[in-house]
Amino acid sequence: MNRDQLAKLFKGKGVEVGVEKGKFTKVLCEAGLDVIAVDAWTAYKGYRDHVNQKKLDRFYEETKQRLKPYNCKIIKGFSQDIVKEFKNESLDWVYIDGNHSFQFIANDIAEWSKKVKKGGIVAGHDFKRFGGKYGLNSCHVKDVVQAWCYSHKIDFKVTQDRCPSWYYEKL
Repeated sequence: MNRDQLAKLFKGKGVEVGVEKGKFTKVLCEAGLDVIAVDAWTAYKGYRDHVNQKKLDRFYEETKQRLKPYNCKIIKGFSQDIVKEFKNESLDWVYIDGNHSFQFIANDIAEWSKKVKKGGIVAGHDFKRFGGKYGLNSCHVKDVVQAWCYSHKIDFKVTQDRCPSWYYEKL
């Protein structure tokens, strides 16, 4: 299974956290899902320092154009602020692809998974590990997902992509 096929496992209403240009968001919309796209599109120290605000503004505009034909709600804001706007167990799925550094991915999994109903899917992108210079632009997704699932006795699966996705059913 690859990431596009994973989208077909999702049902109903969900949130994609971390949208960038909206390419996967479009796949989710084309799968007939009720999609809410959340991204800060804001440059800040420690996250992809190579991306400047002008480039992120262009990504935001590109996302809006790409998703215009779909009934997709776009929310510009930081994940940990936006998650508070959702009631627990109000979503059928969440796909996490925001900041991949340890604390951010840990916070996203911990908080967004509360918003998914039992039987829904908690998933995310970039199930891998790499370290950037001085810890910047590091990807700790693999470490955090493995620790989260191990500590909560969750069996998870991984897609077969160059940049694999991870997912599990919330019990």
